[in-house]
Amino acid sequence: MMQLNTFSERIDRRSARVFWRSGTSRSGILDISLEFDSADSDVLAELVAIRFLVLQKKIFGVEPMCGKGLKFVVSKGAIKKLVRGASSKKHAVKFAAFLSGRLSGVQIEVSKDKAFMPKVEDTAIESHLAATDYYTATFEAVSTPSMGDILVTQHAIDQYIDRIDSGAPQRPFASLVKRLQHPALQQIPLPVSVLKHKKKKYGRSDNVEAWSHPDSGFVYLFLNDRAQKVLVTVFRPDKKLAA
Repeated sequence: MMQLNTFSERIDRRSARVFWRSGTSRSGILDISLEFDSADSDVLAELVAIRFLVLQKKIFGVEPMCGKGLKFVVSKGAIKKLVRGASSKKHAVKFAAFLSGRLSGVQIEVSKDKAFMPKVEDTAIESHLAATDYYTATFEAVSTPSMGDILVTQHAIDQYIDRIDSGAPQRPFASLVKRLQHPALQQIPLPVSVLKHKKKKYGRSDNVEAWSHPDSGFVYLFLNDRAQKVLVTVFRPDKKLAA
């Protein structure tokens, strides 16, 4: 079990200090600055710190593809409520999306104990600006051999889980990424009915692409109107497209 302990203290409406520890040898202090005012700057900063430490700084030595085997001990009960979908802090939902999306299955506990956190007088404080477009993103970037760099939305992950016949995988994000990285994936033509459906939903259909391969049980539907293709849904070719 890989464990990260965090403890956040509010500085003002745009910043908070986050103390962190992982095991007995790794620890630090982050001063997180937000790009906007918030009464919950300490909650948002703690979420930013977790995402930064785990997915960018890779303090566990790997970039986790799921939450299985991870445990986060946090100082704010609001974080656990956000993951459960039981929080009234709607403005913080996007900041916590990675915990129920890519890192679904992570164990989250709440502790107010700061006793074993690093001391300010003994630790160099690292400053970090939380760019809102990254830390509120509800998609994950993935590199593929056939399509280049793509973005995978949470909706696509949810649709994949719903439509996989063998039952929901324990590591849904990792399972979907493995399929998307199949080297034989190629663009395929879309039925007129699907194009009409997407034009009605998105206002246009000239930016819609479908990708699959002969041995695949899925079709992957992308919107291609930005620098990277965005995977918006996953469906089986023999089933009616409802998303």
